[in-house]
Order: sequence, then structure tokens, then C-alpha cells
Amino acid sequence: MLKPISIKVMNIILYILVAIDLIIIPSVINYANKDGATPPYGILFAGFAALLLMIYFVRKKRLVPSLLLSFVVLISSIIGQIQLMLSLILMMLFFLKSTRDYFKSAGAVSTAESEAEEVTTSEADGNDVGEEAAVQSDETAESQPKPQLKLRKDPEIHIREATPEDADTVYSLMMIAFEEYRTAIPPSSALQETEEAIEEALRSQSESAAILFEDDTATAMVRFKIEGDVIYFFRLSVVPNRRRRGHARKLVQWIERHAISKGLNVSRCKVRQSVQNNLVLYQNMGYEIVDQELVLRPEGTVKTLKLEKQLGV
Repeated sequence: MLKPISIKVMNIILYILVAIDLIIIPSVINYANKDGATPPYGILFAGFAALLLMIYFVRKKRLVPSLLLSFVVLISSIIGQIQLMLSLILMMLFFLKSTRDYFKSAGAVSTAESEAEEVTTSEADGNDVGEEAAVQSDETAESQPKPQLKLRKDPEIHIREATPEDADTVYSLMMIAFEEYRTAIPPSSALQETEEAIEEALRSQSESAAILFEDDTATAMVRFKIEGDVIYFFRLSVVPNRRRRGHARKLVQWIERHAISKGLNVSRCKVRQSVQNNLVLYQNMGYEIVDQELVLRPEGTVKTLKLEKQLGV
């Protein structure tokens, strides 16, 4: 879920307190040393450590550790009026409904993990609307009972970048995967694309694609393009009878490796806000919501979320 205002305010206060501590701690130590007194190392560094830990646990949506650390921050703030006031505001924010809902969403994510579906995302033509071709995730696949004996050899999986001559394969995989969204409101715009348009995009290099093969059979694909220092992927598609095998996850990981090899810093995608399982999957892979958008179409409106992952290049 998007961070509510209360959480944004909480983060701002935490960073302000960290900045104040970085300024105050050296001054307090120097002043105490000049007077021959022993600096209050315990209070100073306990408070500073509590601030850093609280930033971490708020980010991870861990309510109990965050709340306990807020008490530590409050106690350690008695040496300054500004810090004390900010610490009190910090604690009061925990009583707001939006804050409680934010921390509760962590439990909802955990519950949904076993049902999460990998996704396809957004338009290739600039009308950036998140589209999802549901493909079962690794978590779901791993939760299924495994047979005692392997009756056949597992297929060999390999991924390669598509050429313009692969446009028919890319188009076919997309249409098969997105067929289930023909009756959605609004229907997926993927169903309106043509093989010729995809071939032209691949030939002009305005976009690229990667295809995943089981042995020699194409079973999944993803399209992508590079925008500055960002790799933007969309139309992630896995044919229905090859889902729940982690193929979509493998394609996303391929996208990230490809981006890193090009020196790109960010991997980006979009997803419909209404498809929570898809959102859970991407968040489990390290993607974070950075923006939301309402797209108007004649067939209906689509609420989308933009997700990004820093690749650390």
C-alpha cells in the first residue's frame, strides 16, 4: 500500500532527529570534556541507535519494535526541548488509524504471499496503464506438494533476447497470456496490439523483448525499453499451462541483470492497483511504490501503481 501522510511525517521527524543528534552529540561531548564531566554517552548513543533502528522497522512495517523504539527515543530526548517535542509527536502518530493500517498491511502481505501471482505490466505505447496476465509465483509453486519420484526430467530453462524475427512468438505468447483479461473492465490494451507493431518496435529498437524457453518451447516473454538510467519492463506473459513454475520471476531477474550490465540504476514496472497479489509479488522482489495514476479509457478507468527497484549500480 502507499505510505499514508502519518508515516511520511513520521519518517521526516525521524530524519530530523537524526540530523539534530549528529549536530548535538559532538557539542555535548566537547562541552562535558571542557568541564571535566563525564559525557552522557549511554543516553546519547542509545537514542541515536534507536532512531536508526526505528527508521528500519518503520520501513519494514514492524509495529511492536517501532513502538518500543519510540519510547527509547522519547526517554533519550529529555536533554533537549525540540527533540522532546518531536518525540512526543512521533508517539502520537502511532494512535492514528492511517498509521495502524500501514503496519497492519504487513500482515496482509504475509497472508497473500502463498497466493501471489506474478504479473505483466503497462502499455508499450506511452499510455502507461498497468496490465496483468496472471502467472503463478515461485511462492505458490513452492507451497505445492512435491512428488516423491520424478517421472520425467525437468525441462531445461533458458532465456534469450528477442530479434525482430521473433515478433510472432512475442505476440502469440502475449495474446495467449492476456486472453483472460478480455472481459476485464476495462479490457487489457494488450489485446489491441498487432504483430506488425511489435516487429516494427523491435526492428527500430524503440523497445526490446526477452523470451523464456522450456527446452526448445517458448513459454514466456517480457518486453522492455530503456529510458535514461531506467529499464522499464511491461507485458510480462506466461502461457497458462506453464505457470506456477517461477518463469515470470526468472524473466524479471533477467531484466535486472540486463539493466545492470548496461549500467542502469533503476528497474521500473506498473501494475493495476486492484490486483493485490501481483503487487505483493513485486514487493517481495524488492520493488517499492513510487507513484500512482488514474488512467481514463472509454471502457472504464484504471488505477495503476508505479513500482521501482534500485539496482545499486
